[in-house]
Amino acid sequence: MSLGVKQQKTYLNIKEGKIYKQETAYDFLEGYLKGIDIKDREFRGEVVKYWYVNIQSQSGELYSLALSYYSGVAKSLFNSFASAIDFKKAVKIQTYQSGAFTKVVVYQNGERLNWKQSELPPIEEVTVGSKFVKDDSKRMELIVNFVKEINRII
Repeated sequence: MSLGVKQQKTYLNIKEGKIYKQETAYDFLEGYLKGIDIKDREFRGEVVKYWYVNIQSQSGELYSLALSYYSGVAKSLFNSFASAIDFKKAVKIQTYQSGAFTKVVVYQNGERLNWKQSELPPIEEVTVGSKFVKDDSKRMELIVNFVKEINRII
């Protein structure tokens, strides 16, 4: 029973194919998915959206993996999570570097979780004034819907 005391989270980030806890790099994070939140965060003088993926290790520690709202890692992670049947079993988030990009693979029960939807909605080009702007709103709507469904079944 909880006495209203919030469990302290250890915040993690991803860069250059690794998961970082401050200056220490890891190849993977493993535990039970406890929820995914969106929060505003100040970054280089401006407010940006970030995803926070909350994972509880088997030893009971609570980790919160911070991902940029529009990052390819977040999109891939949530598309993989969306294909899981339930989250009573631990997940393993493994990261690696591929060229200039960080990639992620998700496992559950030792088996790789494939993307729920292999093709994401295309990024469209729209004209704003005299400039072409990339519009990924349909793609982000799909990802947000994945996250809502994931949070619903946790």
